[in-house]
Amino acid sequence: MELEFEHPYNARLDRVLGAFFDESHIQEKNARLGARNVRVAERARDESSGKLVIEREVTSSLAVPGVLASFHREWNPVRQEEHWFRKSDGEWHCEFRVRIEGVPAKIQGMMQLREQGETCTNRVTLNVRCDVPLLGKKIARFLADDSHAKIEREYEATRQML
Repeated sequence: MELEFEHPYNARLDRVLGAFFDESHIQEKNARLGARNVRVAERARDESSGKLVIEREVTSSLAVPGVLASFHREWNPVRQEEHWFRKSDGEWHCEFRVRIEGVPAKIQGMMQLREQGETCTNRVTLNVRCDVPLLGKKIARFLADDSHAKIEREYEATRQML
């Protein structure tokens, strides 16, 4: 299941990318979103690439359907790994993976952060896949909907904090 989002920012690319990699920004954003036990496990960036690994515990932003109750916990440990690289002076790309402990699904995607004058836009593509027999599509749909809600909340928090 694939989802696409476009997030415009009223800030230049360097400022937005800087916020994505700033540990205090990461901690504040996750606090606003209600995550707990947030840990920046890895954070490195130079002029042409970057890697960011964030571990945290989150709750579902949607009601969990009964058929998925066996996979549900109130707090879910999540590990998000991002690999960033510069495409050009005004564009960075990212490949990311999200692993939710105990959930048999693959969540991965790409981001394209592109500058347009004094602003920039982040285009996000998210792919959710679950190969569990019979329940795979339901799990993927729930995770896609939950991820969509969380991505939009993260975008709003970052936009407000810039």
